[in-house]
Amino acid sequence: MQYDSLDLAHSMKHGVARRESPWRVDAESSGVSSKLKSLEEELVNLEKLGKGDTSKIPSLLRKQEKRYQSLAAKIDDLCRQMRVNDPSDPTLGPEFRTQRLTEFLLEAFRLQHRAAETRQKLSTVQAEAAKSRVGDELPAEAKLSTRKSVDSIRSSFKEIQRNLEIWLARIMGDLEGILARDGASRVRDYYDSSGYPFVR
Repeated sequence: MQYDSLDLAHSMKHGVARRESPWRVDAESSGVSSKLKSLEEELVNLEKLGKGDTSKIPSLLRKQEKRYQSLAAKIDDLCRQMRVNDPSDPTLGPEFRTQRLTEFLLEAFRLQHRAAETRQKLSTVQAEAAKSRVGDELPAEAKLSTRKSVDSIRSSFKEIQRNLEIWLARIMGDLEGILARDGASRVRDYYDSSGYPFVR
């Protein structure tokens, strides 16, 4: 995954106007909340269509939805903390500023790791849904509608996964850009020394 930290650092260094920091955006403004609401509606519709179907797919889809809800809430909470404790506040002392930035970036790394785990879970769910015989026990029309609904939900999952990863990557890129401008590299050093995968 590529972050735009170099572009961010360059724009800061040369005073170039850039887009609003991604951590100033909440889940609602980012569009993630609306996608999760639409997903919930799709799942409710699937459960109505699939009454009488004994497939385990609806349950697997529900579990994946909960993973996305949890991850989105954690990213949103990180952004809220950053808005309350603005890491770009120029009045902060250099050492305290770097410490605050580092703490936020470490949390973003942890969330990125969680997002990677969620993507792995998604691959499993997608594979199960693709080979399942969901709706086979239903009448022909209901069977067709059920399978279309599952396909739509699978597409929604991929879109939500991508949006969450992009949101996180932009937050991390923004923080890395500020640290690069300040000449700080403590986070990279920490991850390199601890053996934690520094994903680029």
